[in-house]
Amino acid sequence: MSKLDKIFKNSKKYHIDDNTKLVIMSDCHRGTGDNFDNFVKNKNIVLAALRHYYINGFTYIELGDGDEMWEVDDYKDIVKEHIDTFRILKKFNDSKRLIMVYGNHDIVKRKPKVLEDTFHKYYNNITNKNEDLLTDLKVYESLVLDYKDHDIFLIHGHQVDLLNSTFWYLAAFLVNHLWKPLENIGIKDPTSAAKNYQVTKKTEKKLKKWSMINNKMLIAGHTHRPIFPKIGQSLYFNDGSCIHPNGITCIEIENGKITLVKWSFNISNDKILFVERKIVEGKEPIINFFLNKTY
Repeated sequence: MSKLDKIFKNSKKYHIDDNTKLVIMSDCHRGTGDNFDNFVKNKNIVLAALRHYYINGFTYIELGDGDEMWEVDDYKDIVKEHIDTFRILKKFNDSKRLIMVYGNHDIVKRKPKVLEDTFHKYYNNITNKNEDLLTDLKVYESLVLDYKDHDIFLIHGHQVDLLNSTFWYLAAFLVNHLWKPLENIGIKDPTSAAKNYQVTKKTEKKLKKWSMINNKMLIAGHTHRPIFPKIGQSLYFNDGSCIHPNGITCIEIENGKITLVKWSFNISNDKILFVERKIVEGKEPIINFFLNKTY
C-alpha cells in the first residue's frame, strides 16, 4: 500500500470536467508481427477504434504495455511493423491528445533515451528519410484525474506485483528466454497476471484494497480482465486489454460519465463484415461512485 501511496503522491495531475472526452486502453502488446505478436489479430479493430476516438475529439490514454518490449531485441522493429497504428497515435500526439503510461512490459519507456531513439522519429521507406513521429513524447508511471474534487488514479497495476515491478529485469529475462519458447507448445507463464488466475486475483485484491482505503477511484490494466463495479461496491476499475480472443475492451469517460466498451468484428444482415462498438457496462455518472459507497 505504501508503494502505491508514493506513486499517487508523485503522479502527473490532469484536470477533467463534464466536457472532457477520454478513452483509456492498455495491454496492446504491439510486437514485431511474428507468431508471438498478440496485437496482430485485433490490429484492425484497434485501428477502427482509434480513428473513431480521434475523429470524435477524445484524448487517448494508453495505460501501459502498449508495446511488447520484453520479447524484442530492436524496439524500432515494433514501430516499423505497426507504423499505421503509430501514425494514428501521431495524430493524437500532434493535437496534444496523447498520454502514455508505462507498464511492466514497456517499463523501459521511462528512459528518455529509449523514447528518443525509438518513438520520436521513424524511417520512411517511401521518402527514404527519417521523419517526425511521436515528437517530445513523455511517458509517465501514473496519472491522477481531478474531477469535481475527486481523484481518479490511473496506473498500469504491475506495481503491486514484486516480480513484475522490483524484479522486472528477471521477469523480462524469463519471458524472453523461457516462457516465450514454451508458449509455442501451449505452456502458459504462471507468473503472468494475465495468464494465471490466482495471480490475477491477488493483484486485483491489492488494487481494490488501496482504492477503498483511500477513497480514490482506481483504473488499471495489467490483468487483462475488464472490471466495472456496481455503484456502492468498489472504486476499482480495469479496462481489460486489446488482445482478447474476440475483440478489445476500453474505458470511456465522457460528459462526466464512465463506460466500459467492447469493440469487435460483426457481420451485417447483408453479409458485410464491420467493426462494432458495444457498451458492456455504464454509462454511469462518475460522481455516483463517490456518493453511494456501501463499504
